[in-house]
Amino acid sequence: MMNTFERNFWSLYVDFLEAFSEVKYKGISIPYLCHFRSLFTNHHELKQNLSSESFSQQLYQTVQDKKLFQQRFTEFKKMHTNNKVKRKANGKVALYNAANLLRFPIEITKKHFKPEHSFVIRDIRGKTTSPRPITAEGLPAYFLIDYDESIDHHVELIQKQVAGIIEKHKKHPLFGHPTFKEAFNAQVERIAHRIIESTNMIKKLPISCIVFSSTHYYQSRTLAIVAARHNIPTICMQHGIVGSENGYMPKIADVDAVYGHFEVDWFKSIGVADDGVKVIGHPRFDLINKEATITKETLTKKLGLDPKKKNILLIVRGNAYIKHWRKLLDEWDGHDQYNVIIKDFPAQTPHPLTENYDFAVSSKGYHLYTLLPHVDVVVAYLSTVGLEAMIAGKPVFLLSIPAPTYSGYYDRLGQMVQKEPVGLANLVNRYFVSEKFRAKESSKRKKFLAYAYPNVKSSGQRLIELIAEMTKGQGKA
Repeated sequence: MMNTFERNFWSLYVDFLEAFSEVKYKGISIPYLCHFRSLFTNHHELKQNLSSESFSQQLYQTVQDKKLFQQRFTEFKKMHTNNKVKRKANGKVALYNAANLLRFPIEITKKHFKPEHSFVIRDIRGKTTSPRPITAEGLPAYFLIDYDESIDHHVELIQKQVAGIIEKHKKHPLFGHPTFKEAFNAQVERIAHRIIESTNMIKKLPISCIVFSSTHYYQSRTLAIVAARHNIPTICMQHGIVGSENGYMPKIADVDAVYGHFEVDWFKSIGVADDGVKVIGHPRFDLINKEATITKETLTKKLGLDPKKKNILLIVRGNAYIKHWRKLLDEWDGHDQYNVIIKDFPAQTPHPLTENYDFAVSSKGYHLYTLLPHVDVVVAYLSTVGLEAMIAGKPVFLLSIPAPTYSGYYDRLGQMVQKEPVGLANLVNRYFVSEKFRAKESSKRKKFLAYAYPNVKSSGQRLIELIAEMTKGQGKA
């Protein structure tokens, strides 16, 4: 069952696909390639109305089943897939880091992706980029902008077509808003150029497979569809937990390489075929249980911790939920039992909370994986860090303030997830004093991990095996 927000969101998306389906370039329907949410970034009234029951009365379509939504994109992809095209011999694996979400550590990339068999795809050159750049991982980089052409006249014709369609739908809650036309026209232009860039690059470079960080953005989604036209297999890595479903729908790549069985079951629930999802994990998690890069004594001195106290790592994200975090710390204030290390994301500067509580200190920019070996407990919001900490063998307690599209990812942890900060604080206190409760937490965590991240072999190795399987018979990958 979908809630009101989800039903309205996906129905609005289908309105968009239907109304502009004939807006095409090179035979590809442009709305299917768009980053939909950014088309109404500045339409605040619409974003508020998505949670309203009455909003559905303003829409043309009503989506009652996510399977039917995904099916549209499955059929769209199929329509543009040509398995008869012969790929270039001795093709190489291309890594495309959309929105910097690939997150392959340098040492992992160097281990599994050699320059004779791999390269990196980037969007544009920097002002000081050399003609033949080599990345920090030692891989050659090729830039899509180098394969672009002048298509101004074609873009103008498409945008004129868009204007005509908008004129017919002036009373629509999205299409009739002045910010929509500007946002859509900008994507139309960029997508048209990306179709040209992708086509020309694929024709000139020997590519056996493309590994994406995400196909949620028009830059990568367009490349994935053009790759399908040229019979080039595509893999989309999972860049974080499926916290919000609309960050992972629709599925576009041939195979989504996921963390565990949660994602397999979730993708199946929206109608994705078994062979479209593979449990791979993520190569960056291969580094979680490496030998500590700093001793506990050194970290204690660097952060100014009291060595007699328990270390709690608190994961925050800017000022999000800050009132809840204050209530949590208020519960511990005066206990004189804990060092609370506050790690903010993405900021590296000390979080404001460190100024209000003597026992709270900044993580001083230390990497998560450097901190994890030396903490006793991790407290976080519903983020990927919770999973990472459990992989590191740490007890995790989570504050649950879910978005309307929350997938229920951490529901299997039961009471280890709390809606109120006071309950969260009491749970942590209980963990430190009750051996029985520690055993219960450990059991819950192990069962959760068996489902969420079955760690049979290194993720990097599993990914290489998947690439080999998908490129079999097409030259060395």
